[in-house]
Amino acid sequence: MSEISPTPKPPMDAGLSEIVRFLAQRAPFDALAPDELAEVAAQATIEFHLRDAVILSEDGGPVTFLRVIHSGAVDIVHEGRMLDLLGVGDTLGHAAMLSGLPPGFEARAAEDTLCYRIPDTVARPLLDRARRRELEVGRTDGGQAVARLIRTATVTCKPSESIGTVAERMTTAGATAAIVELEDGALGIVTDRDLRSRVLARGRSGGTRIDAAMTSPVFAVAPDRTAGEVLYEMLERGIRHAPVISERGQLVGVVEDADLFAAQPRSWFSARRSIARARSLPALAEVAARLPALMLELHRSSVPALELPRVLSALVDALTSRALELVPAAAGAPETGLVWVAVGSQARRELTFTSTRRGALIATVPPPPQWREALAPALAVCGIEGPIVARDAIGWRDAADGDELALSVLADRRVLWGTPEQPLPVADGPARTRLLAALAAHAFFHSPPTGFEEGAVLRQDGKRTDRLDIRLAAIAPISALARWGAAMAASEETATPDRLRVAAAAGVLGEEQAINLAEAFELALELQIVHQLQQLAAGEEPDDLLDPAAMSALTRHNLRGVFRAVSAVTRELRA
Repeated sequence: MSEISPTPKPPMDAGLSEIVRFLAQRAPFDALAPDELAEVAAQATIEFHLRDAVILSEDGGPVTFLRVIHSGAVDIVHEGRMLDLLGVGDTLGHAAMLSGLPPGFEARAAEDTLCYRIPDTVARPLLDRARRRELEVGRTDGGQAVARLIRTATVTCKPSESIGTVAERMTTAGATAAIVELEDGALGIVTDRDLRSRVLARGRSGGTRIDAAMTSPVFAVAPDRTAGEVLYEMLERGIRHAPVISERGQLVGVVEDADLFAAQPRSWFSARRSIARARSLPALAEVAARLPALMLELHRSSVPALELPRVLSALVDALTSRALELVPAAAGAPETGLVWVAVGSQARRELTFTSTRRGALIATVPPPPQWREALAPALAVCGIEGPIVARDAIGWRDAADGDELALSVLADRRVLWGTPEQPLPVADGPARTRLLAALAAHAFFHSPPTGFEEGAVLRQDGKRTDRLDIRLAAIAPISALARWGAAMAASEETATPDRLRVAAAAGVLGEEQAINLAEAFELALELQIVHQLQQLAAGEEPDDLLDPAAMSALTRHNLRGVFRAVSAVTRELRA
C-alpha cells in the first residue's frame, strides 16, 4: 500500500488558536491529539450567558452539545438545591449528552459566563477516545473502579416489606440506602433522604410498604466504571447513591457520592463529602479546621475571589447540618417541628473568614433542655456563636422590633435543617410595618468614609484613621440597604446583588442606584476576600482592616466611588 502524503492545512486563525490553547490545558481534552483538538475547535461555537441566565433546564429536551466554561461560573441546581458550582475549564452536559435524555438539573450562570459549545457528534467520539487513553496510561485522578469504593454492607428488601423494618436494617448495617428487588427483576432504591422527605414529612407510619417511598427505575453503574466519571453523572442527576450491577445483572453493592468524593482529593467537593461522612464531632472539627487552607488552595487554582464566599458558605452549611445530625438522639429532639435557619452573611451565601456565624431555632414546641445543651458545643465546631435561641414563629415575629437576631430570622434567613410543622415566621399587617421601620433604621444610619489623604482614611466626622474597615465602610451598609429593599419588595431573594435587582424592579430603588450599589458591593467584597487570603498565605489571622498606604491609586479611586455610591443612595432614601 502506497503512503499518501497529508494535505497541507491552512494556518489556524486567532480565534481557533485560542480555543485549542484553552482546551489543550484541561482534561479530558488534554488527552487529545493536535489534529483532534483542531477538529473540536473548528466545530466549536462561542456563546455568552448573562448572570442568572438558564443554560440548561431540568424539563428541557435532550442535550446535544457539550459546553466548556471559558470564563465565569455556573450553578448546578436541582429542585432548588445547589448541587455543584462549575468554574473555568469545567464541562457541562456530558452525561446527559451521552444518554440523549434531558439533563435532570438546571444549569444557571452564576455570573456573566462565556462557554465553548461543541456538538455531540464531534464531542462524543473524541471524548470516548480520550477516556480510553486515560485508562491505558493508568491515570489515577478519580480513576479507581467504583466497585472498590463500596464501603457499607448492601441492604436489600422486597417491595411488600414495611418501611420500619427496612429502616431498622439500614441502621444496623450503617447503610444510607436499601435496594428494593422488584418482581419483574428490576430494582428500586430507598435512601435516608427518601425516608425523611417521603415518610416523615408526609406523616406516613412505619408500617407503610417500602415501595411507597422508593425510586424506580434506578440509575445503575458497572463495577469497572471509574469514580470520577460516575461522580459527575451522579452530580448531574442530583442523586447520592447508585447500585453497582455486574455484566450478569448481579447486584454488587451500592456506591455513595461520599465514597466517590473521597477519591477526589484536593477539591472542595472532597471536603463537602468528608463532612457528610463524619461520624463524630471531633471528625467534623478536623474538616472545619481545613477550610481556610482549602479556600487558599482554590484561589491559587484560579477560582475567582468572588466565588469563594459562596463556596465557604456551602461548606459551612454542610458543617452545620451535619453537626445538627450528630447531636445525640438520646438528647430527645423531636422528629418534626424544629427548624434551624442560618442568618446574616451565611444566609446570603456571602461568608468570609471574619463573618459572624449565627443561626436560630424555629420550634413549634420548646426543644428539650438537654438537647439544647448538647447543641451548643456541636455548633461551636462550625464556628457558630451562641447563645442558641429557640422561639416559635409568633415569638420571633413579636421580638423583631428590638432584637437583631429576630430581625434576621424574619428578613435575612435561610433554612438549613429540620422539618417544620407550621409556616415559618412572616411579618404581616402591623408587624410588617414595624419590621420595615426596623430594617430602614439599620439601613440608613451608616456613614461611610469620604475618601483618602496621604495614606489615611478620612471619616465623615473629619477624623483620620490608618486602616479602612472594609466591612463597616461598604459591605455592611450595602447589605443593609439591600435587605431593606428586598423586604419592601416582598422578595425572598437572599444574595445582596439579587436583592438590589428586585428592589429596582419593584421601584423601591432606582435602576442606577441598584447598579451602582451592586458594583460597589462586589468590588468591596473582592477586596475583603483578597486581603484575607493574603493574610492566610502569610500565616496571619484574617481581618477586615485594609492599609490605604498599600493600595494602588486605582484601588483608592474605585473605593471613593464605593463610598460615594453608598452615601448618595442613603442620603436620597433618608430624604
